[in-house]
Amino acid sequence: MTERKILVLLTALIISAPSMGAWTFGGQAGPYVNALTLPSSSTVPTTKAGSYTELRLENKWEETKFKANLALRTDAFAHDAVETFQFIPKNFYLQQKAKSVIFKLGVQTLINDGPDVINPADVVHSKNWVDPTTPITMGSAGLSISQEIEKWSWEVFYIPYQTKPVLPGAHSPWLPRSKRLPVESENIEFRIPDKTEYQYIASEELDRALKNNFSAKLQRKSERFEIQAVYYQGLSQTPFLLTKLKADLIQSEPIQIYQIKDTVKLVPLYYRQQVYASTFVIPFTTWSIKGGWSVQKPYADYRVPSQTTTTVIGVEKNYETSRGMITGIFQYIEQQRLQAVQISFLRSLFQKAWSAGLRIPWNEELNFLVGGLYDQQGKSSLYRASAQYRLSNSWSLEAGAQYLEGPKNTLIGLYSRYDSYQGKLLYSW
Repeated sequence: MTERKILVLLTALIISAPSMGAWTFGGQAGPYVNALTLPSSSTVPTTKAGSYTELRLENKWEETKFKANLALRTDAFAHDAVETFQFIPKNFYLQQKAKSVIFKLGVQTLINDGPDVINPADVVHSKNWVDPTTPITMGSAGLSISQEIEKWSWEVFYIPYQTKPVLPGAHSPWLPRSKRLPVESENIEFRIPDKTEYQYIASEELDRALKNNFSAKLQRKSERFEIQAVYYQGLSQTPFLLTKLKADLIQSEPIQIYQIKDTVKLVPLYYRQQVYASTFVIPFTTWSIKGGWSVQKPYADYRVPSQTTTTVIGVEKNYETSRGMITGIFQYIEQQRLQAVQISFLRSLFQKAWSAGLRIPWNEELNFLVGGLYDQQGKSSLYRASAQYRLSNSWSLEAGAQYLEGPKNTLIGLYSRYDSYQGKLLYSW
């Protein structure tokens, strides 16, 4: 059963429900703008502007509950339909409780606890990759069963047909427009001319990757520690973009360099993988240690990435001040692949990195977020800063900036000119 059919079925069940409690309706909406500091182009828009809307709806009657959380995003400057209007399903499900067991049917977003910045246990759901530096999680339609028994809890989730990821449009600036293609190899380089054009062609699905996905989670929480184990078998969260191109060999030693001379054709390759993940939290009075790891094992195929291991360890510290609670996060993140020889537009920006961040309250209306990441292997860095100001009980203003810097042979360096600024005005109800 596809996601759309489940949404239609649930809507019919809700409308026909004979006895329902009061509806709780909320959400937020408003305009936004996101500008990249790139030269303007008639074919590659460097400014995104439009509206963002998030709707929340809940109701409960007896042991049954309905919950909806849907997001809509428009972009007036986009040249591709996939970016002009984006529908982001997060939750749209019916919940039934039988004693201590909870059943949920519909679109759901599982919450697998883990470290901030990079969560190794966040492996189940597809992402909206329109902006690869800030991907958005999309829910999956299926049936979940969960239960809490004292300090233990478990959950299983069956997804008959996984939500497909949303990829950047063919005119997106996040598909490289100068220098080179991002190849995970030190022996091959593909150079591209300015104003390179891209074209998506029919996607391929390996091992029925979109069908019959499954996840299971076991968790234990206590005052001294929290730990969870996650297993997932299904669609890879990051699709591989198979590249078809025409190029001339212009150098053979010490590395092979090719010059691309035609439109770059991209084939989204959906592949299946198994993931084993675990995360933990050790709390103390004003600070805590958080960490986790995951191993992603794709099914054998020479065209897809090889096994990937992710490890995260960090410290979170709270500081009580007269203005409020300052929260600091410091982490070490490492990602390794057994082999790395593919062209991969959406792979991680780093391999061995340190990250740090601070949430700083200025007063009851204003707070700041600042953070950065430094990849010690690629000598690259990424910095972010944002502020949120509450104008009233209903209105809030958000502003932020992002800065990337690194050598040209790194992925962050490839996008080193892609500094950006964001602004958003939101009305909440």
